[in-house]
Amino acid sequence: MKYRDFISLMEEIAPTEAYRDVDNSGPQIFSGAEDIHRVLVCLEINKDVLKEAEEKGADMILTHHPLIFEPESYINYNDYPGRYIHEAIREGISVYSAHLSFDFAAKGNNAYLAKLLGLTDVEPGSMSEEWRGYLPEAMSFEEACRHVEKCLLLPEYYIRCVDGGKDMLKKVGLCTGAGGSYIPSAAAAGCDLFITGDLKLHEAQYAKAAGISVIDAGHYGTEKIFTENMARQLKQKVLDYHLDMDVIMAEADTNPYTL
Repeated sequence: MKYRDFISLMEEIAPTEAYRDVDNSGPQIFSGAEDIHRVLVCLEINKDVLKEAEEKGADMILTHHPLIFEPESYINYNDYPGRYIHEAIREGISVYSAHLSFDFAAKGNNAYLAKLLGLTDVEPGSMSEEWRGYLPEAMSFEEACRHVEKCLLLPEYYIRCVDGGKDMLKKVGLCTGAGGSYIPSAAAAGCDLFITGDLKLHEAQYAKAAGISVIDAGHYGTEKIFTENMARQLKQKVLDYHLDMDVIMAEADTNPYTL
């Protein structure tokens, strides 16, 4: 399909208009190829993802985390992200990122996390409010921790937890990635538990004092779900519009942490 049509398709899945002043969702690199034949979907770009894209003949990499977060005044091959920008352009690979635009999309990261956790009565969130819902049944703090590990296919003891002190947990607030700033809002809304990643120490202290439990399942742990979710939605669009384009999920590991 044409590059410009791919951009339009992405706007259907994750509209960028509301986030243009605060985020760099959207086109990251245009390599010059007007036709897109194969898209590789991944959480973010690293050297292994680029190698996989080259080996599998992808001419577009679709990521969640932008390769370019802020305007670059100088591109240096020896630095990040300079070498990846150089490599992509050299190999004729364009890059598109659906970041905040997909976090808050109707079927985006937060909605999908709520679905995987089996939450009921889910209330969509926004940049000013977290997503909310209810656990399938009331759980103890320990049970909730194991539930999150199981639903997100995380290794045992991968998560970090703050026990808010309640005997049973039912109402949940959540934000994938680094969502600790939403804890006061979740506590004020009567949430028993907040689920996110990249929890800071002062955020954990606030939660403890406010009596709301927190499960930090990691930035990667809460957003690795992007790849399968986005790939499935993009594949469905290709089918619906009878488009000629392959969509594949990256197999390369983008978790920078060693367990």
